[in-house]
Amino acid sequence: MMTGVTTQSHRSIHFFDCAKLAPEMWANGGGMTRTIAKRCADDHTVDWRVSVATLNGSAKFSLFPGLDRTLLPLDEGAVDLHSPDGASIARPGQPVRFSGDLQIWASVSAQPVNVLNVMTRRGAWQAGVSVSTHSLRVTPASTHLVLCVAGEWRVGSSLLNNVSLLPLTGIWFDGRREEVDLHAVGPHARLVSIAIDPVE
Repeated sequence: MMTGVTTQSHRSIHFFDCAKLAPEMWANGGGMTRTIAKRCADDHTVDWRVSVATLNGSAKFSLFPGLDRTLLPLDEGAVDLHSPDGASIARPGQPVRFSGDLQIWASVSAQPVNVLNVMTRRGAWQAGVSVSTHSLRVTPASTHLVLCVAGEWRVGSSLLNNVSLLPLTGIWFDGRREEVDLHAVGPHARLVSIAIDPVE
């Protein structure tokens, strides 16, 4: 079962605007998040989920046993992550991966910081998260999402000619097999790519 809040869709292409997504309380009540898209198994457990949250200061992340997580700051600020296994720093363009089984404490140097959170069921699904600054070709994947973080991005394909993405808007490609090219318009543009596939 797949769900997502979309502002417009065509077959397996869904457009979304993070500003229009409904906020949800964290599982531990410590913050708010906005779900872009997710897939659940028949027993309603999460297979994968892509969301955006805003960190306003120190926070304790919810536990998600059995899930692998990727966190990426979408703004200029860095996020310090601390767990019983050690410490790491997530910076714009540098996603950090960690286990949802770990208790994570996060703190930000500049407030607030929007962060992308990608979760996948360990051993069943895997996600690749990367950041582009000039161009990107979306190749076939089970699920692929692109999110404009800064600047403007123009989309080119047989179906999506003359489509542009502005900050915190994006496209969710669900099972499409057509390659799609995206190009930055002007300097300082950033685009996040999230490719999700089943583990073979």
